[in-house]
Amino acid sequence: MANTAAANMPPPPPKNHADAKQYTPVEPKVNEASPIAHVSPTYPEAAAKANTEGFVVLQFDITETGATDNVTVVESSPEGVFDKSASSALKQWQYKPRVQNGKALRQTGLLVQLDYKLSSDDAD
Repeated sequence: MANTAAANMPPPPPKNHADAKQYTPVEPKVNEASPIAHVSPTYPEAAAKANTEGFVVLQFDITETGATDNVTVVESSPEGVFDKSASSALKQWQYKPRVQNGKALRQTGLLVQLDYKLSSDDAD
C-alpha cells in the first residue's frame, strides 16, 4: 500500500490584536529544529480500510543528545485514530542537538504535524 503519513509544521496560532493587551500567548516553537533521522508513521490498517485520512499535532522536547522526549498529542483528527502511530514514530526520531557556547541544550515545546493521506492511485 502506498498510504503515507508526512510530517509538516502546523500553522502558527492566529494573532488577535484586540486581545493583545489582555493576553499574550506563548507561541509554540515551530521550525527551530530539523530531524536528522526519522521513522515514518505506520498507517493504521483499520483507518486505511475505512478510507480515513487525518492528522496529528504533537508537542515534544529534544534532549541534549538529540532524542525526542515528553511526546504528547495536542490535536488530532479524527480524534484517537492516528495518535498512537504518530506518537510511536516521533519517539524514534533523532535531531541534531542545539548547541550554544559549546554546550548542548534541551529544547522544549516544539510542535510537528503528521498528516495521514491515502494514496490516490490503486496500483500495487
